Amino acid sequence: MKNKLYLIRSEKGEASYISSFIYILAAVILIAFILNVFHIISVKQAMDHCADQLTKQIQLSGGINGDTASLFTFLSSQMDGVEDLTWQVDSPVSTDQIQIGTPFYVTVSGKCYLGGFWNFNLVPIQIVAQGAGVSEHYWK
Repeated sequence: MKNKLYLIRSEKGEASYISSFIYILAAVILIAFILNVFHIISVKQAMDHCADQLTKQIQLSGGINGDTASLFTFLSSQMDGVEDLTWQVDSPVSTDQIQIGTPFYVTVSGKCYLGGFWNFNLVPIQIVAQGAGVSEHYWK
């Protein structure tokens, strides 16, 4: 124990090539992890934006239609690094014609990977973005 404390307090600057390599390797792995975490955060923000845009479109049109599907296709093409991207709308009534004042919920989900350098895909992470709205369209 005294020998370890002596080495820690020593100011001789004795470092071998192996210990320097290990320190640099640890720093590079840490940087790769941080970059992957930032990528996952940016994917989550893009999915939140997608859920918000789908919610606004459904609010104004009063339900799901072809424009909703084309909007999702456009927004999902802008996202990089996410797989199995899907969307779903839940409403207490039909999702094709949501009456004014009726709430609905939009869920966008996808899978992202935390994997370090290259594309190891070590840890799959399921990302879910949700939006809620109330229809503003009156159906006669």
